[in-house]
Amino acid sequence: MGQEIANVEFQAEHFDRFQDHLASEMELLRRWFAEEKFASDNLQCGLELEGWLIAADGGPVPDNSLFLATLDRKSVVPELSKFNFELNVQPQYVAGFGLRDMQNELQATWDRCAQVAQRLDHRIVSVGILPTIEDSMLCVKNMSNMQRYAALNSQVLRLREGRPLCLQIEGTDQLRSTHADVMLESAATSIQVHLKVPPAAAARYYNASVIASALTVALAANAPLLFGKRLWDDTRITVFEQAVDTGGPRPRVTFGEQYVQNSLLELFEQNFSNHRVLLPSEMEEPPSKLPYVRMHNGTLWNWNRALIGFESDGRPHLRIEHRPMSASPSILDLFSDMMFYLGITHALANQSPAPESLLDFSQAKANFYDAARAGFSASIQWIDGNYWNVAELISSRLLPTALQALSDLRVDAASIALCQATLIGRLDTRQNGAAWQREQFARLNADLHQLLLGYVERQATGSPVHTWTAMDSIHP
Repeated sequence: MGQEIANVEFQAEHFDRFQDHLASEMELLRRWFAEEKFASDNLQCGLELEGWLIAADGGPVPDNSLFLATLDRKSVVPELSKFNFELNVQPQYVAGFGLRDMQNELQATWDRCAQVAQRLDHRIVSVGILPTIEDSMLCVKNMSNMQRYAALNSQVLRLREGRPLCLQIEGTDQLRSTHADVMLESAATSIQVHLKVPPAAAARYYNASVIASALTVALAANAPLLFGKRLWDDTRITVFEQAVDTGGPRPRVTFGEQYVQNSLLELFEQNFSNHRVLLPSEMEEPPSKLPYVRMHNGTLWNWNRALIGFESDGRPHLRIEHRPMSASPSILDLFSDMMFYLGITHALANQSPAPESLLDFSQAKANFYDAARAGFSASIQWIDGNYWNVAELISSRLLPTALQALSDLRVDAASIALCQATLIGRLDTRQNGAAWQREQFARLNADLHQLLLGYVERQATGSPVHTWTAMDSIHP
């Protein structure tokens, strides 16, 4: 969502002109697929992590412009709200020490962010939903100062003909909220894994990512609370889907409707045919960079998204962006989750018969939402036709498969061993971020500030969440 644009207000001619450019670039994209123009290489991976700025008492701080100016790093950028920021790392090959290098880079950037925040009397935290965020704080005055976000807000409301956005969630508690803006989206913070894939295998990797989504959302669930209500284990999923609802027949955030049959072109065709242009900005890049296709695609946030990128020599490549996982309790948890995703996706993409031929898309979709609601307690149907508790399935069958796939991909053995120890610890204890937060919410009698301060204290140690202990109180 972060690409800046020149305009906030648009007229009918802007939409017509954008649609013309988009149609022309789609013709070029079709030729690229037909002529196999995409770069083919070994698997590469990129990563984005969204974080929060908070005060000493745990409340959110709407100060990302000063924080980012003081930090002065191109890899750390604003997000929709002034409470949030996003960290990016240099993409790396999956084989060898690339993932370890990514982890070291992210940790160094995170540490630097923490130092700068402390200089401003703030702190930073990585969590799926900030427990202390309040409904009234999610308003336009706390929107980041970028024209893209102002335009996004304006256009979503235009398509809704001024009707407010309505948030309705059923969990342990019930939540109802209405908003006259899109700021509810900023309550949900995540990691996004970018997997660059060989074009010949891209459809298989996409379908594997879809099937794996139920596993990754449960494993990484870290968003059980919103506005003091106990909701889904990963409440981000339903918050984001409702927060940018334009009121049309097809949502802009969705799990999708079917597997890819032949190529990722199908996903771009669906976006082109099924969704209205949202931000018809004039783009400066040449058609060879597909700026209009990429802008349009960037206003649709499916949980697994096909992307076009470019090599240093200008050749296009294909990426799959995997979006289901919450921002993590620790950097170690984050990379363990990411490595599991990479391993199980690689295994499923190379399995015969293809798992998408064994599991109906509708069941993969049901699995995903059941896992987002119930986390480790969810029961899902797997490709063997049986129903499994999701934690038991990962622990007994899929973690060994994912670890073997990482070995087959020649990931360094020490990184695999650390991932294995972290995930076994979490699966054995059944303590992910959501479980820890739920327990502390009950223990502390719903004191959200005390809960968050305890979370931040433990996150600062770098220890994985399965080792976090309970607490009765914590002091800033």
